[in-house]
Amino acid sequence: MPRASAILRLLAFAVPAALGLAGTQPLLAAAAGEVDLTWALSLAGPALAAAALIFATGRLIDRGDAVQPPWYSAWVLLPGAFVLAGAAAMCIFGALVELDVITRAMWALLAFGSVAWSGGLLLVRRASR
Repeated sequence: MPRASAILRLLAFAVPAALGLAGTQPLLAAAAGEVDLTWALSLAGPALAAAALIFATGRLIDRGDAVQPPWYSAWVLLPGAFVLAGAAAMCIFGALVELDVITRAMWALLAFGSVAWSGGLLLVRRASR
């Protein structure tokens, strides 16, 4: 059984990686000619930037196996991961349909999800022993 810190590091990688992969979908749709390139960039740019920022935050906070996260780590990180998954879904929907509400929803989900995820990581780091 892997240590809890290894599982947490895997989760801290998987969430921004999934957001980054979903952020590339509008670019692939633009390359295929399904959506306009400016539309694709308005979705992909913020999603990829947020994924990189979240990944960098996770790497800066990581202390390796020197400490173990508290038992409630998953519960603290769940809201941020859930909202970031919503932002990823908006990127995928945006690769299919050009609606302005998708962009606004994605921006709101990215902003709230990034704050919730990073705040959760900070709380877990602070409580790790």
